[in-house]
Order: sequence, then C-alpha cells, then structure tokens
Amino acid sequence: MNEDIILHLPWPPTVNSYYKTARSGHRYLDKSVRAYREKVVESINEQAPGLHLDEKIFVDVKLYPPDARKRDLDNYMKGLLDALTESKLWEDDSLIDQLHIYRGNRTIGGAVIVEISEGGPLMTL
Repeated sequence: MNEDIILHLPWPPTVNSYYKTARSGHRYLDKSVRAYREKVVESINEQAPGLHLDEKIFVDVKLYPPDARKRDLDNYMKGLLDALTESKLWEDDSLIDQLHIYRGNRTIGGAVIVEISEGGPLMTL
C-alpha cells in the first residue's frame, strides 16, 4: 500500500442491538446489521473497487454521531469492523495493529470516516 486510504461510510449499528434471539433460543444478526453490511459493501465498491488488504495496517476511525445522545464509541466498532471484513476490504480485522477511535461533531444521519495506513513497527516494552 503506497498511500493512505480514506473511506466515507454510513453510521454503524451498536453492538447492543447486534444480535437477536429467536423463540427457539437461536441467535441471529439483526436485520439492521445485515443492511449496514450491504451499505458498506456498496460504499467500498464505489470508493475503492478491487482493493484488498493483506498486510498489517493502522486504522483511524472518526465517528460523527447522528444526534446528541450519549454514546460509548467502542460499541460501534464491532459492526463497523465486521462490515469492512464482510466487504473483503481486508482478510480479517486481525491485520489491524493500531486502532484509534475519535468522536467528531454531530452530523445529520451520522457518518464515519476510516483512514487506513500501512502498518509500522510494533511497540515494545
């Protein structure tokens, strides 16, 4: 990867509503999660068609909430990272050596900007 990749994505679902449980006790992904994954796949195909990362990376995520409610930013990362994996942008999110999450100003409808850069040396003790 020669230069940073910047992706503009829709607001992700929270992990708090990620799974639903059927009467049988079977757990399944909520339809909002499946719909979000489809939107991310479309966005990736528009912004970075054919891109597939297979080397260590650093990822900065800027979350622009849709409203003023209190939010735990980490609750949105599972949906986002799983959707990026589902889009085949990368082999697996285990390629991420550094992950930074930032809160941005409110945006109508919510938005996410993901910046991916080439991984570097790991931290040592």
